[in-house]
Amino acid sequence: MLSFSSVKLRLDPWATEYDTAFHVEDSLEFSRASIDAGIEMLDWQGIKPKSEVLSFNEILFIDGSRRTEARVLLEDDLKQLAFGAIGTFGVGVVSCCPKLSRVAKFVELEPLGFSSIRRLCSLSSGYSLPGFDLVSKFKHHLGSLSYMVEATDKKEADAVVRQLQFKMLEAERQLASRLSSEFPDALIIADGPRPKIGGQAENVVGYVKTMHAFPLGEEHLVSVRELEEGQRSPLYLVSNNDKSQQLFEFFLRLRDPRPWLYSFAGMVRLQLPAGSKPEERLPEAIALADALTFLLPKFATKQHQDPRAPQQLLPIRALETELKRRMGNSQMVRRRLTEYFSQSTDE
Repeated sequence: MLSFSSVKLRLDPWATEYDTAFHVEDSLEFSRASIDAGIEMLDWQGIKPKSEVLSFNEILFIDGSRRTEARVLLEDDLKQLAFGAIGTFGVGVVSCCPKLSRVAKFVELEPLGFSSIRRLCSLSSGYSLPGFDLVSKFKHHLGSLSYMVEATDKKEADAVVRQLQFKMLEAERQLASRLSSEFPDALIIADGPRPKIGGQAENVVGYVKTMHAFPLGEEHLVSVRELEEGQRSPLYLVSNNDKSQQLFEFFLRLRDPRPWLYSFAGMVRLQLPAGSKPEERLPEAIALADALTFLLPKFATKQHQDPRAPQQLLPIRALETELKRRMGNSQMVRRRLTEYFSQSTDE
């Protein structure tokens, strides 16, 4: 058994029912060659902004919530043909004032021609069927639940669940794009990686609260680990073949970690659009990064409010709760599905 005096176990503060806040995948999001870590400063150190000026008069937080309600199998008289999953997802928006001078509110999406709640049956191996409705004789029991059927060419059982996730992310992308054009004076913060809607949507920011990959080298991560509450890292540029999708990124420490927590506790990563000419956008990006460094810790949850504190922001937490309410009670939906399939068998 090996032991090293410098190696110590550290606690992950998130509740175990959630994916760990620190999760490095085998395949990195970005190659090291695509990173320009010196675009703001060469000698990395924590930055404590001197100004909190935000050029937006409204903040719109976007998030989605998904659940799988049933696993299904497509069969004929001879064999199993495909795997399937029946699920519901919702996307929504919370509007907040940067100065915290008014109560946050949910934004109704129907006037924008956007459906907040969608129900889906995903089938593998390229199979598809007509959509179906679950109709209850009790009007107050969620009314009629309409499910679309979508096919994926993948054959494995988990592919159908990934299809549900993909459809939710696509709905979030469409919503971010719509809001960017409808509310040009609002800052749009998407929970998760910034949606791929092009650099022209300059008011859309990605808020990544789990660390899936570290594109930076260890010499820069040392500086990131030492960030204190209310400090950010310098901006770095993430490039790829599509220049319109280039991003500025930076790390932000929302709250100082306890000594027994791992070194990235309380840390998030922000993604800002860089576009095809990042040098021209850099001053504006620096100002926005400074403003977000002042602003976002004010929205951070505490441990008694959410098990993913402080990375889970209060507006996102409220939005997830509302979306789950609108999706309906999962046990009731499961009962309706059972009734539907039992009636189909009797026919």
